[in-house]
Amino acid sequence: MKKSIRHRFLINSFLYLFLIGVAALTTSCSRNGYDPDKISHRPRIFLDGGAPIPIIDEYDIAGTQLGSFTDIFSPDQKDRIYGVWIGLDRRAAMTLQKETAKHIGRNLNLVVNGTVIGIHPIESTITNGFIPFIFTHRKSEEAVYAFYKKLEVSVRQIQLELQRQRN
Repeated sequence: MKKSIRHRFLINSFLYLFLIGVAALTTSCSRNGYDPDKISHRPRIFLDGGAPIPIIDEYDIAGTQLGSFTDIFSPDQKDRIYGVWIGLDRRAAMTLQKETAKHIGRNLNLVVNGTVIGIHPIESTITNGFIPFIFTHRKSEEAVYAFYKKLEVSVRQIQLELQRQRN
């Protein structure tokens, strides 16, 4: 009996401390986490051959994910084709749906700091708010991870900047 009460007390204490820690982290990150010097990449999405105005800018991007595809024509394991999946907020996902429905057969370009980094051929309407972009040039695994790490940090900082502007 004493052991189960002590055990419950320890679990409850741990949960209480854990929740306080999470609350402290979330409030400190939203207040003090934004660092404009960490924004080195500003990703924007343009319609290939369209106006020089992005259909989606860096403030519309909710998250990124790195992925790879295997080159089926090469037996070498090093011949991976890398890509970046871009996740959008709800409003931008609706814009993407509208634009991809109108422009099937064209490409979307992922542009970072004025350079086209990736492409996505529009084969059908994108309704889920996620766009996979294949890098325009083959890069080494190290170069891909270095680029992705900077992109991910930048997107996180841009989201903190946007949150700060809203508050």
